[in-house]
Amino acid sequence: MATTLQHSSTNEKSILDKINQLAHQVDPLSTKIQQFDTTNLYDELLRWKTETYHIIDKVYEQKRIQLQTIIEQHKSKQEKIISDTKDALLQLQVKGDATREELEQLEQTLHNVQKAIDKFIMIKTRPLDTNNSIIIELNDDCKSPNLTQSRPTQEFTFSHLNEEDFKSDGLRTYAKYRNLGIAKATNGMAMAHVLRFIPPFRPESTSEMALQIMGRYSNPPPSEIPTTADFRNTIMAIVGNCGFSLQSDVVS
Repeated sequence: MATTLQHSSTNEKSILDKINQLAHQVDPLSTKIQQFDTTNLYDELLRWKTETYHIIDKVYEQKRIQLQTIIEQHKSKQEKIISDTKDALLQLQVKGDATREELEQLEQTLHNVQKAIDKFIMIKTRPLDTNNSIIIELNDDCKSPNLTQSRPTQEFTFSHLNEEDFKSDGLRTYAKYRNLGIAKATNGMAMAHVLRFIPPFRPESTSEMALQIMGRYSNPPPSEIPTTADFRNTIMAIVGNCGFSLQSDVVS
């Protein structure tokens, strides 16, 4: 009986010690949440804004040059047609005669030139997908604020966009293209990797990286499931081989 009472007393003391231990953790956590530093989150939001403005300015300048080139080429082409038509008419005036076919051909040429001038050039624009260009949400793994520019919805998400798609889709494509999001890389592991600083207009390299990563980590047998460090090192090696630099945040 004495042993039983002693054992019960020991259990009660152990439980009480655990309660006290947990109680001592409450105040530091309360202080930590009150002093929570959000500067880096606002800095990241500002970086996104700055990069977005930079991309828009860059795309605008590219389109401005493209527009100028098209205008000059179109004007030169129509001026050549008009000059040739004037020469043909001068020859007919000197000749003092013309066949019906010649007159119809010249008339059609002038009509086509007039049509080309009236419908000189069109600019088609699409609204930027601002709602999906940046997402702010709580990180499910650590329950702390997490700011991302794209949300992985598959095991591996990467861009197959070409340069023209990138230019025309604006912010939405920029967000997808700048971030190669990878989630749930292997069975039994919950990871979040963001490969940053992927240079614009290099979709072939982005796809190459993603394919290498998929080939390394798609459905590995249980005996080959890598550790967090293994996964991180392999990702960094693949990215380095593709000529990129990597910043990674790993949650295991």
